[in-house]
Amino acid sequence: MLPRLYEPCAFCGGAHPTAKGTQMSELYKTEILKLAKAIYESKKSVNYNPEMLKATAENFINAVRKGYGESFVNADWNTPDKAMIDKLQQNVWQFSAAKNYQQLRDIGGAMTDENGNLLEFSDFEEQVKNLNYKYNRTWLETEYDNAISAATSAAHWSEFEQNADTMPMLQYQTIGDNKVREAHRLLNGTTKPINDTFWKTYYPPNGWRCRCEAIQLPTSSAKVVEPQGLPDVPQMFRTNLAQNGLIFPKGHPYFDGVPKDILRRSMQYIPQENAWNIRKEYEEHAMVQYEGEATENREIAKLLYESGERNIRLMPRLEEHEQEVRKIIYGEEYAQTHERKCPDSFIGNEATEFKRCIRKQAKRRLEEAAQQANTALIEITETMTQKDINEFVAPKWQNKKCSNLIKILIINKGKVYKYQRP
Repeated sequence: MLPRLYEPCAFCGGAHPTAKGTQMSELYKTEILKLAKAIYESKKSVNYNPEMLKATAENFINAVRKGYGESFVNADWNTPDKAMIDKLQQNVWQFSAAKNYQQLRDIGGAMTDENGNLLEFSDFEEQVKNLNYKYNRTWLETEYDNAISAATSAAHWSEFEQNADTMPMLQYQTIGDNKVREAHRLLNGTTKPINDTFWKTYYPPNGWRCRCEAIQLPTSSAKVVEPQGLPDVPQMFRTNLAQNGLIFPKGHPYFDGVPKDILRRSMQYIPQENAWNIRKEYEEHAMVQYEGEATENREIAKLLYESGERNIRLMPRLEEHEQEVRKIIYGEEYAQTHERKCPDSFIGNEATEFKRCIRKQAKRRLEEAAQQANTALIEITETMTQKDINEFVAPKWQNKKCSNLIKILIINKGKVYKYQRP
């Protein structure tokens, strides 16, 4: 069971039902009770439910859209706004997956009493209703409000950075009423350059239901104003959410103990226009960050770029049964003709599989790569001369297990050697 997560309302000091809270709670109630019945009948807990995940994430995305403003849907490709929006969307899906994991875990735990005895279904159902109220009304309302606030701050930060050369100074402002927290009042009026470390910790929001903001001063000659004191803001908010492309802090208790695979799978449902992290050298699907080979594959992508390759996309590994997702991410034609293949990358339109090995394993690794793609890349970790590499590649075109290969790429000691089928 998670601890109490959120501070009382900044306006009245307590929790209170609202029309919005009621709507949110009802949004999930029917589906959660159906899911709870299935869990009870199977006597098995679950930790992942796609429909519940999608409903949660879409709710938060609506809040982000509301807070970010018009640029959320109209941002041009390859602009700072587009990059920010992609990061925010990915964070929302990760947070939603973590929230659902914790709720499903609590639902599973509610099947039994303190002695481990199975409850009657009516008692279990009542427990589930209470959990739904807590997760999807009491807590969800605070999370929804935070999503609006954080998205607004993120939109401002993106604009601040674009104008920083001519307007480098930011000023911290509270709302100015008698509901402002004393900790935030200490920061009111603080004026510092946008690149000052102060903003890495105290850029708002600085807590749940924080209504503070930063404004960009229209002159570069504004004087620095120090804060009246540096307050002890909650640990999870001691960061610049906007600068890190976050709506919800990474230190939120929802993330405690969540398996990486839960977060990874949530990334498959992100709209494709927001699912790709764009670098100078390559693009990477959001799912890739949770895969063990991610760091090595990024280094390979950089070497390929330096060798002249372009349009490099690092792909996630998907299961055979995930056919609809495979069509979306790999492309419909590839998914239909290669139902079991999971290439590491697409270079242009060509699927490419990466392997790394010592020299004596290279033949086997090449054959394995050929099972996944028509272009195979082998990074051989032992030093080889170009003559050695040429002699290794030449007979492979006649190898029946490599008959589909149209291109072989060899990486050795940071250099890329390229071979096209004769």
